[in-house]
Amino acid sequence: MSATSVGPRRALAGPGAGAAVDAGVGLAVTALLLAGLARPGFPLVRDWVATPTPPLSDAALGLGESAARAVPQDVAVVWATRALDAVGLPVWPLTGLLTAVFCVWIAVAAGALVRQAVQAANRPSADAANWSGHLLRVPAVVVAVWNPLVVERLLQGQWSLLAGVAAVVTMPVLLARARPRVAAACAAVAAAGLTPTGWVLAVVAAVVSLTCAGPGSGSRSGSGSGRRVRAAVPLAVVAVVTALPWLLATFLAGGGALGGAGAGGETGVAAFAARAETGIGTLGSVVALGGIWNSAAVPPSRASWWAAAALVLLLAVWASAARGLWRARRSPAVRATVPLALVTWLLVGLAATGPGLVALDAVVGAVPAAGLLRDTQKFVAFALPATVLAWGLATRALASRLRPAGAALVLTAVAVAAVPDAPRALWESLRPVTYGDGWAEVAGIVDGRPGDLLVLPAGSFRSTPLWAGGAAVLDPAPRMLDTRVLVPGDLVVGRAGTVAGEGDRAREATEALLRGEDPRELTDLGVRWVLDERTSAGPRGESGRTLATTTTRFADSELILYELGAADGRELTAAPLTTAAPHTTAPPPAAADSRAVVLVAHAAWLLTGVVAVALAWAGRRSRR
Repeated sequence: MSATSVGPRRALAGPGAGAAVDAGVGLAVTALLLAGLARPGFPLVRDWVATPTPPLSDAALGLGESAARAVPQDVAVVWATRALDAVGLPVWPLTGLLTAVFCVWIAVAAGALVRQAVQAANRPSADAANWSGHLLRVPAVVVAVWNPLVVERLLQGQWSLLAGVAAVVTMPVLLARARPRVAAACAAVAAAGLTPTGWVLAVVAAVVSLTCAGPGSGSRSGSGSGRRVRAAVPLAVVAVVTALPWLLATFLAGGGALGGAGAGGETGVAAFAARAETGIGTLGSVVALGGIWNSAAVPPSRASWWAAAALVLLLAVWASAARGLWRARRSPAVRATVPLALVTWLLVGLAATGPGLVALDAVVGAVPAAGLLRDTQKFVAFALPATVLAWGLATRALASRLRPAGAALVLTAVAVAAVPDAPRALWESLRPVTYGDGWAEVAGIVDGRPGDLLVLPAGSFRSTPLWAGGAAVLDPAPRMLDTRVLVPGDLVVGRAGTVAGEGDRAREATEALLRGEDPRELTDLGVRWVLDERTSAGPRGESGRTLATTTTRFADSELILYELGAADGRELTAAPLTTAAPHTTAPPPAAADSRAVVLVAHAAWLLTGVVAVALAWAGRRSRR
């Protein structure tokens, strides 16, 4: 054999060749889905709010009046933004690049999971390190990223949740094995801990995977148990450390309990339950990895009869994979994924029924931090690893009747058919924006000065032709201005009505402004500034009557900033500036000690992740 023919084979069979191919496939799929983010500007779509100068505010630390749902994500973005500014690099690609990294991570983990399961099925030649073996993994890698769960969460703007999804796919690869790769699993927990929900996903997946780890051939069961215990200790320590940012913030803020009951004791469980898609019901929707609560974050294909056709194709894939899954039933990777998927589908489906809603409502209303369970559909992520395995094994089953290339092509087409319009839907929604110069002017006036800021129109979301084509997006003001921005956090969820947030003081101040009350009523609530985002549609009520006696500090075609003043034009600064005044109901800013404690917790989270990555990298090199 010539040297030229041996070279490519050795390249394909070399260490990491499979991961490199999977990463390439994942990168191609990611480029198709996230192409819209290549356009200059800051992502602004529903929950995804990126700004050029995010402040290290009390809200970013989780010490504001709302629950610490985006902790430590917000602080991490602040630190990364300042680092990029310091070295002269653009800030706008930051969150888009992180999202792309998470998608490629999911793809690489999916490929590794399929290789692990195929080897356990005693078919070593089925995944040989050649083009046939790589082709047979392509459908599984594609479906890991191109699926309703990932697409709908991106359309909802929950980009950081993908780190948790990636960790869920990764844990069986790292821990459901005879020799767990603990350092890498710790790094995955730290990365997923970008949000509390991601942390929960990673920790549950780690516990299940480690429980299902086998002793390995030739090993005694006792030695396998010992390895699991030795792996569990550092994982538990890392889990605690990486949860400290939001746990300490919630404790020190003395508020929200991470989204439990809002104003009036409402939990919003019914509004956030998994939603039945056209023709397939709630259970069919979650089996298909869909059913997000927000119908506006669903691609058109999933809101039509095509959802039923895609479910039929999915069930055909599972049927084709059944024999392979049975052969690999003793594989720790299969034991850690397929039963978890079945339990997840059952529980998420039950949580959307009448009795399930009652039970979950009671739990969320009574248990601190149980608000993390409110949006049950996101836990469909636990079914993604099993779905990946089904695609991988179904491709191999089909390859016995078709050539590997043909089987890969057919199953990849089926994966794409689940959300055929995903690239178009994401292209239209992920339209980065450029903020007007007025925001910098307003920031120069209010940043670091006493007194809180109230926004108009009323509500936490904005709809303006300047951003996202008029679609509803979270108000960027809290992530743009270094002052306390009062937002009630209320969320309108279609026919389910309005889910009240934790911002009681913001709600009271907004209602007073809409009634046109005297400015002193607002200053008694700690409000010094009112910012009218004049291009945004929404209720303004009789606010003009209140603002008629205030001082206009800035105005352009997009923004008007008012400073509250008396009828003769003088500032009313006494109430918001004197937090100890008896008639002032505004809480003081977070104490310096509280901020320091939470910042140290963030630093510990970041350092833990860096150390875990370094140890995982060193361990990988030593195994070569």
